[in-house]
Amino acid sequence: MTHRFFSDRIHPEPSAAQSVSRRTFLKGAAASGLGLLAIEQKREAIAALLSGKQPPDVQGVGVPKGVVRLAFNENPIGASPKAIQAVLQHQDWMNRYDYTNDLLAALVTLHQLDIPRVSGFDFKAAGEKHGIILGVGTTELLQLLALAALMPNGETIEAFPSYGQITRVGDELKEAGFPVNAKKVPLRPDGRHDLDGMRNAITDKTTLVIIANPHNPTGTLLAHDEIVRFVDNVPPRVLVVIDEVYIHFVRERGYQDFIPLAKERENVIVLRTFSKVYGLGGMRVGYGVAHPKVIKRLAPFAMGLLSRNTLSIFAAVAALGDTEHVRRSQQTVWDGNDYLVKELQTMGFSAFPSHANFLMIDLKQDTTKIVRQLGAKNVLVRAGGGQWGMPTHIRVSTGTMDENEAFIGALRGILA
Repeated sequence: MTHRFFSDRIHPEPSAAQSVSRRTFLKGAAASGLGLLAIEQKREAIAALLSGKQPPDVQGVGVPKGVVRLAFNENPIGASPKAIQAVLQHQDWMNRYDYTNDLLAALVTLHQLDIPRVSGFDFKAAGEKHGIILGVGTTELLQLLALAALMPNGETIEAFPSYGQITRVGDELKEAGFPVNAKKVPLRPDGRHDLDGMRNAITDKTTLVIIANPHNPTGTLLAHDEIVRFVDNVPPRVLVVIDEVYIHFVRERGYQDFIPLAKERENVIVLRTFSKVYGLGGMRVGYGVAHPKVIKRLAPFAMGLLSRNTLSIFAAVAALGDTEHVRRSQQTVWDGNDYLVKELQTMGFSAFPSHANFLMIDLKQDTTKIVRQLGAKNVLVRAGGGQWGMPTHIRVSTGTMDENEAFIGALRGILA
């Protein structure tokens, strides 16, 4: 009896209330176990984040420590050592205007232009077949091209989204009362130019069409023969601008650039810069190669000799001769892009295939808040909304591996 008494006390028949209580307890215990597992998983995730570089630990070239600046498509490894040395050797020339012809002469040789005479006191040079013009980066050259094409009542065509300088000038002229028209043709879903749409947009008033190849902000690349066919089908009076500021980062083996086409056609100009692979973004040097008629048409809109920065010229000439720095810049970008794409894929995100020193990434949600949160961590990237009309995207410049890891860690932390 005693045994049964104690047995009943220890294992009584459950009442309805007791059954509910037991189920609640068991559910709570299971939830606690899952909760502990979730906490442990979060701890592991946090540990993984902290194992990589954090923004305060990063020292980028040309920025304060702790700032991960991936918003402006700058060269992550800095300028060519030869360019830096050239500037140091001529630092006491700051009070002098540039009078050399070194850069023009070097570019004429590099691109094998048929220009027999290069003046040291000019910002351009032209022979019977070929011409070249210097600018304060390619942005000044785009400004000249827009003014020459639009004034007094012209029409231009540009992809959307894009760098947009041609369109910005057109919009400003229109606001000032000039009867100009800067058309925008949307990109294809794959992030490439819609060349058929651009060709169909040409009217009797169209004077200029611009193609950025590789493209900014998507980083995509058009096939060489696609652009050649486009030029073949454009009226000869329409100037085709091919912006190749990111051409050195193209990963397609044997890809042909468009300088040879600019040397053959009277309605093609190719733009290049020293800001990207050469790492001279702050020095502001760009140039264009085209037929002499195009160069002469642009000249009246330029600042001419006053646009030339003495130290920039020395830096650019030296950078041209530093093939090792070009190789290192390319490899840093290619390795960085591969790392970023792989990490983003593990997070469920994708980017356009990039032939530039940046990625346009789809985060599948509005990125305005994410970009602000990254900025609060001193990780600077560009939101895809606003001027680009891609609200679920961010554009991230390729950094050093430390900078790339810090970006990925910050992004994981925010999205977690």
